[in-house]
Amino acid sequence: MKSLRPLLLLPLAAVAAQAYTLELELGKSHPTGHQDSNVVGLTIATQVNENFSLGLNLNSRGLVGGNPAIDLDARTALMELTYDLNARGGIRPFVGAGVGYSWLSGTGVTSKSVLTTDVFAGVRFALSENLDIAFTVKNAQFSGVKYTGGAKHTITDWSQSVGLRLKF
Repeated sequence: MKSLRPLLLLPLAAVAAQAYTLELELGKSHPTGHQDSNVVGLTIATQVNENFSLGLNLNSRGLVGGNPAIDLDARTALMELTYDLNARGGIRPFVGAGVGYSWLSGTGVTSKSVLTTDVFAGVRFALSENLDIAFTVKNAQFSGVKYTGGAKHTITDWSQSVGLRLKF
C-alpha cells in the first residue's frame, strides 16, 4: 500500500504545474455604424500546453446609434482559445478566437441574448515575472440581433484594448 501513495499525489502535482492567468482589459469599441463606447473585461485562463491557453472572457460594452437607432448594453461571456506565437526579444505576439453569448438590454432591440464570436490578435510585454501588459485588437460578431419591428441583423464590433495580465 505504501507504493500507491506517490501515485495519488500525481494529479495534485499536475494541477499545481498548470499556469493560470487573470487579465483585466480596458478599451474602446467601434461597432460598425454605431458610436464608440468603452469596453471593460476580465479573462480567466489556464495554459493548455506551451503555446495554447483556454480562457473565459467576460466583458461589457455599449452599442449606441446606427440605422435603425439602438441604445443597448451587451454583457458577453466567451470561451477563447489563444495561441502564443514565437516570442522574440521580450515581445510575445498572440492570436485567438472565441465563441459565446451576449445578453442585451436597452431600447431598440428585442433580442435578449445572441450568439457572439470573436477573433483577435495582440502583443504582450513582460513588466515582471508575473505581470504582463497586453495590447489587443478584436473583431466581434453579434449574430441574430433583432430590432423592434425589423429583421435579425449581425452587428460587427472592432475594439482595441490594453490589459494587465497577472500570472500565478
